[in-house]
Amino acid sequence: MNIKHDLALKMGKLTLATLKLFNRTGTALPGKVALTIDKSFLEVINQKCDKIILVTGTNGKTTTNNLINHVLSDYNLLSNLRGANMRQGVASTYIRNTQESYDYGLFEVDEGSLDFVSSYLKADYIILTNFFRDQLDRYGEIESIINEVMEDIKLLPDSKLIINCDDPYVNQFKYKLDNEVIRFGLDIISDYSERNLILKKCPLCGCKLEYSKFNYGHLGNYNCPKCEFNNNTKEYCVNSIIQNDSSQTITINHSDKDYTIEYPYVGLYNAYNLCGVFALANELKLDINKTIEQMENFTFSLGRMEEFNYKNKTIKVILTKNPVGLSQVTRIISHDDRTKSIVHILNDNPADGRDISWIWDANTSCTNDNTVTNYYCSGIRAEDMALKKKYDDVNTDKIHINDNMYNTINTAIEDDVEIVYVLPTYTAIFETRDYISKIVKR
Repeated sequence: MNIKHDLALKMGKLTLATLKLFNRTGTALPGKVALTIDKSFLEVINQKCDKIILVTGTNGKTTTNNLINHVLSDYNLLSNLRGANMRQGVASTYIRNTQESYDYGLFEVDEGSLDFVSSYLKADYIILTNFFRDQLDRYGEIESIINEVMEDIKLLPDSKLIINCDDPYVNQFKYKLDNEVIRFGLDIISDYSERNLILKKCPLCGCKLEYSKFNYGHLGNYNCPKCEFNNNTKEYCVNSIIQNDSSQTITINHSDKDYTIEYPYVGLYNAYNLCGVFALANELKLDINKTIEQMENFTFSLGRMEEFNYKNKTIKVILTKNPVGLSQVTRIISHDDRTKSIVHILNDNPADGRDISWIWDANTSCTNDNTVTNYYCSGIRAEDMALKKKYDDVNTDKIHINDNMYNTINTAIEDDVEIVYVLPTYTAIFETRDYISKIVKR
């Protein structure tokens, strides 16, 4: 019997019960209390799980984690589904769902928390999604966090890595670590013209990378002419994407065989998420037909491409938290020719990052501006977003500023349009979706 652990668990559960009295979810505080009492509190999770899967990277962690959870729904899982991905969030997950054993421990882990979490959870598999600039005031420059993640994984030589090799920052792990590595990526015809490149040099030798294709940001097909660093080989490769209004038909090739999936979410970043999860499922030797079936009926309710129906229109909530993510959402909106209004909710709370200069690195100019009725700018930094829209050469008559997000949402959803896009940053995402949920249920 571990007295310290038992006390930590009891106090964590007491904290959770108290929070529930005030209608709070308790995704972090119970774990924080437990870890204060017992720093090694997470060790028990490692002991109780047959397999441990960690998901880390800048974008796509929560969607990937939830999709894996759906694919593994026949198993007994312990997982942090609501995106609480720091050490206290992982601990709170166990406090909320304490059992004697689990088939899988599945956790998305913030890049900055991987060192602590991985020191107790010895992962069998680690999925690396991508690395982009994100919250510079918290993480610092991107190279710093990548080096930290690499050092963390060096201490887990038995972990199998499933990596997005279209990102050179991620692909270097194949060359610099001794872990077994499975690579996934895209090989499709791309119409992407904007090159928001933060990575121009080979991460191995420093020579300028040569790209034959960009998918988005610095993701694409590339090679180094000096040291032959490249992503030509992908064990799992998306070779076809057919975009529909609210879904996409994705074909993944593995071992010279194609698998077609009707995936209910659009966007290239969702194709990457899907391919990574498909790779994991196959490496776990799951029934591939059941995996595809689960992928095709996947639904997600945490503000990542989440749709609501209201008065003959669609309300779509999409988290936007860094330049590449916002640029990709703008790209999706630009391919949607329905009449629309767009709501930007920009906060600068600590969890968002105090420095909101990142919006100026994002492409927020809709190429189909003629289909946009109004742009609403809300949140703590509403004026900053309005200024960004002005520099996008948007007609100022279309730009509306109100720092109260509830009033803004109330106004926007009454517009005579077919779809309203609501784009909150991280600290607004849960309040936004919960508020819209209440409205549509009235």
